[in-house]
Amino acid sequence: MIPTLAGRPHLEIALPPLLATLGPDDEVVIVGDGRDPALVGAPAQRCRVIVHPGPRGFAPVCNRGAAEAYGRMLLFLNDDVCVSGGLLEVLERELSRPGVGAVGPNVVSEALGMSESGTSLRWHRGVLEARQHPLDGSDCVQVPYLCGAAFAMRRGDFFRVGGFDERLAPYFWEDVDLSLQTRERIGAVMIACDATVIHRHGATINSEPEATRRAVYERNRLLVSWRHLQGWRWLAHLAWFPLRLAASLVRDRAVAAGFVLALRLVISARRADARRG
Repeated sequence: MIPTLAGRPHLEIALPPLLATLGPDDEVVIVGDGRDPALVGAPAQRCRVIVHPGPRGFAPVCNRGAAEAYGRMLLFLNDDVCVSGGLLEVLERELSRPGVGAVGPNVVSEALGMSESGTSLRWHRGVLEARQHPLDGSDCVQVPYLCGAAFAMRRGDFFRVGGFDERLAPYFWEDVDLSLQTRERIGAVMIACDATVIHRHGATINSEPEATRRAVYERNRLLVSWRHLQGWRWLAHLAWFPLRLAASLVRDRAVAAGFVLALRLVISARRADARRG
């Protein structure tokens, strides 16, 4: 399942090696923005191209693709990820192990020259902090969250956790939230170190102004933190967050802007729930 936005140049590079790995019952589902002219005439061999006219962003487009897919295992790939032979077999093998909820390959960044799959996640002063590091391991490694550029889940489990949270559109933190939901409700999230893909970084989101990207990042960090706050972490959040807001107003205002955006989403969702009730 490949979400894309103006990504035809990337697809032309990424599709041939992907198609070469497919078995007779496998398919590629490409889902793109309905306003994207690059989807017209997109490769059709063993591919289904779905024009998504609804909400933009990674989460709604991936959810649409998952709903349209036929397979019992879903492999999500960015349109700028190049795979190698044997990938599907390795991911399916690891996903069949007891207690595993989702599995990803070793995602190697072409730009950084290192793995993006060695993740870390911690609570710091009442909010989540997510980081990517070089992968430490040579077999199968458990990680706190999977890199969203490439990972696989059983289709039933994906919908059991509710899919991607579409409030996080257009980008950032979707992979962290889905991984946390999977860990809480399905099983561990793992990296199969003997399967490697190359992330070429099409960098669609880098066309957005930096201030916008930072505000969206902080908005989604808050939304994901609020969803998973429990017990004493609420106290830490309430104690530290006013200080983070004050510091943001003095510096770049990203945290303050993200807080306003997050609050609007929460209020809007509660009003919608009240109307339905």
